[in-house]
Formats: sequence, C-alpha cells, structure tokens
Amino acid sequence: MNLNAIDTLSETMVNRTTEPYVQLHDVAHTYRIPACDKPPFTFGPVTLAIKKGEIIVVIGQSGSGKTTLLRLISGLERTSFGMCRVNGSVLFDKNSFIPPEKRKIGMVFQDHALFPHLTVKKNILFGIKKMDKKFQTNRLHELTDMLGIQNFLNRYPYELSGGQQQRVALARSLAPNPKILLLDEPLSNIDAELRNNLAQELKSIIQQTKTTAVWVTHDLNEALDTADRVLVMNNGIIEQFDTPWDLYRHPKTKFIAAFIGNASFLQGHVSGNHIVTEIGTLPCPMQYRQIPVLEVMVKPCDLSVQQHTAGIGVLIKKQFLGSTFRYTISLPSKQTVLSDMPPECNWELNTRVAVNLCISEAVVFPTVP
Repeated sequence: MNLNAIDTLSETMVNRTTEPYVQLHDVAHTYRIPACDKPPFTFGPVTLAIKKGEIIVVIGQSGSGKTTLLRLISGLERTSFGMCRVNGSVLFDKNSFIPPEKRKIGMVFQDHALFPHLTVKKNILFGIKKMDKKFQTNRLHELTDMLGIQNFLNRYPYELSGGQQQRVALARSLAPNPKILLLDEPLSNIDAELRNNLAQELKSIIQQTKTTAVWVTHDLNEALDTADRVLVMNNGIIEQFDTPWDLYRHPKTKFIAAFIGNASFLQGHVSGNHIVTEIGTLPCPMQYRQIPVLEVMVKPCDLSVQQHTAGIGVLIKKQFLGSTFRYTISLPSKQTVLSDMPPECNWELNTRVAVNLCISEAVVFPTVP
C-alpha cells in the first residue's frame, strides 16, 4: 500500500471516530394542541450532535419541547423540516422517513408501558422473540442479572413495585441492542426516596452497556447528577447544550443562570477594570469594560451574610430547604438577592443583615434597555 493510500485510510478512520453518532440539523416542527385556543407550538430549528456512548439529559420548563425532541427522533412525530442521522443512517430528511419500528431505537416511558398480561420474562423478550433461542436466553440472563430482577421473571407487572417495573422496562428496551435509548421522564412516578438511587442505577446500566441515551426529565438535580451533557430547552429551542459544570459556572444566558443556578441579577456600573455594585466590587471581564451598566449573576452561594443592625439588607422571605435556609434579601435599591444559610442561621423576617459579594470570577450580562 502506498503512502497516499495510508494517509487516506488514516483520515477516513479519524473521520469515523470523530463524526457525531447522533446528528440533528435544522429540525423544526409546528403543531396545534387539540381543543386548545393557544397559538401553534413551534419546535426548533434545532441542530445538535451527540457522541457515541454519551448520556444526554434534556431539561426545561413544561411545554419547552423536551418530549417533542424524543418523538421526532423516535419517529412517533413526523416533520418535513430538517435532518436526523444516527450512526450514519438517515432517519428522516425532506426526502425520506424511516418508520419507528425500523429505527432500532429503544424507549422507556414514565408509565413503564409494560404489557400487563405478560410476565416479566415475556415482557423483556418481546422485542427479540424472533431471534434464536440461545441469544434470547443469554440476553435475558445478562440483563436481569445486571438489573437485579432475575427473581421476578415469572411475576406480572402488577406484582412489582414502581422501581422494579422501571427496571423491567429498561431491560425490555435494551434487549434488542438499540442504536440509541430514549427515556421520557423515566423516574417521575417513582417515590422521591428511591429516585436518586434508581437514577444512579440507570446511569450505571446505560454506561455498562455503552448505550447512547437521550434522557428527558423535569428534575434539575437528576439532570446534573446523571448527564455527560445537559441540553436545556426553552420555548422550542436549545438555550444551552453543555456539561453540568459549565451550565452552572458559565451560563450563556440569564435564563440558564436563573434556571440552573437559582441566580439573582444585580446591577453594576463599570469603573475602569471593575464592576461596582451596592454590595461589593469585582473584576470586570475584558470584553465588557466598554459597557457602562451590566447585570452581575449572583447565586445563593455567592454571598457572605451576617446579622448586623446597621446592615443594608433586610430579610423579606424565608424558605426552609432541609439542610439550609434560603433567604430573599432586599437591598436599598429595591433589588433582591438570594442567600443559602446553614440551619443555625434561623433568623426572623425583617432582620437587618450585612451583605457582601464573594465572587472570584464574575458572570455578567449586558443590561437590556
């Protein structure tokens, strides 16, 4: 083989390795909600790329387009706008549409969607019942051992707890070795005390099977705890698609800052290399030094708060969150900020407090006129 051929082969291998496993390009969809006077909901256009083996968690407010995204990828919703490709195969574009049953996509629903008249064993084997018996037996043992449901094979869904039903639903979806696994609010019907453990269990199973997954949830903690990357939807578009850490520390919009970090926004005036606010001065990022007025993101953990009779802050709202109290503090400008304090700081409303910023790296946004 000559050197040019070797270079071409190497380049092809690199392209295959780096090419996204799931691609959506300019996908858009519009539909009306039946028996509703509201204007049509518009989804997109959405463009995104997902790597093989990634767990992508989609989060957003109700009606933001989370489930629509899953339905478009799975084929349960059809659109003529944009393109979707998985592992190099086009699922849909303006000229083609692969029906849902031929897409080799697994789905886990919030209500589990198990067949009530079939045993656990038959539910799991349903999608592979046409394959040879040896494969069925091996796959059944592999998944039930992995999910800890090997002792329930002869039970019916109504004889199982919510968590056990969800494990069975996951096993059924994974049995055919899907190209991609879609999970729509898989833990929303699970008791809160079990949800965190089951979320970690599902994440571990998905990682062990090296499955690419798109997981929809309304639970922020679940999203940050399970995702490789989080996709935040807002009014049908992607607001930000990033790692949990970057979403929290480097939000690109005020919506993300408020949604992910419970942030408040404090007006500040640029003076030289600094931003001056009524509760402290901090360095101004280089790119914003020519803008006279900025809004500084302030998360509940970004403040130092102490009781002080001469303090400029006044406690106007109090929430007990278990391990902390969250206080809303009113400042002389009538702006408000949030602060999380330990349980021993059980202060009364209208208490005066001294408030200081404790931010080493400012996240700022230009003030909207």
